[in-house]
Amino acid sequence: MPACGLFAIMDRMEQTVIHLDAQAASLATNQAYLALCQQVRRSVFVQEQGVSEAIDFDGKDRSCGHLLLMLGDEAVGTLRIRRTEEGTKLERIAVLSSCRGQGFGELLVRCALSLVEGNVYIHAQVHSQGFYEKLGFVVEDPTIYYEANIPHRTMIWPHGRGASPCIVTRPS
Repeated sequence: MPACGLFAIMDRMEQTVIHLDAQAASLATNQAYLALCQQVRRSVFVQEQGVSEAIDFDGKDRSCGHLLLMLGDEAVGTLRIRRTEEGTKLERIAVLSSCRGQGFGELLVRCALSLVEGNVYIHAQVHSQGFYEKLGFVVEDPTIYYEANIPHRTMIWPHGRGASPCIVTRPS
């Protein structure tokens, strides 16, 4: 588990955001990156929040885009980008607990918003709704529903394509 304290803040040059687009996620050369995304999700959703692996690892990873946030050579955050009939869904947004409060979640979301166009939405955990509102998402419907026994609300991004807050690397 990486230590994301003062050293991480001082050493932002070591921060890298890697983008696996939907076509690249299934390539054998990118399986190590995909495995790191899944490792972060397993830590956050399965171990920390008690989500079943069968729910989190739904078989869609190889057909989705992914962002992976590396701090040095440690994976600390991830986000999945999935096309649906409703538009583009940002999901599986996760930052290791030891690295929260450093702006990494915002960085991942803003990077994703710079890569997608059209209708963009999220199923936000209710306890994270304020975080997404600060980024500019709005509640589409105030109805609370449950996914993996966690209360959620659907939020939309009404602002068009965003600007990238950093350089996003694509593996070759």
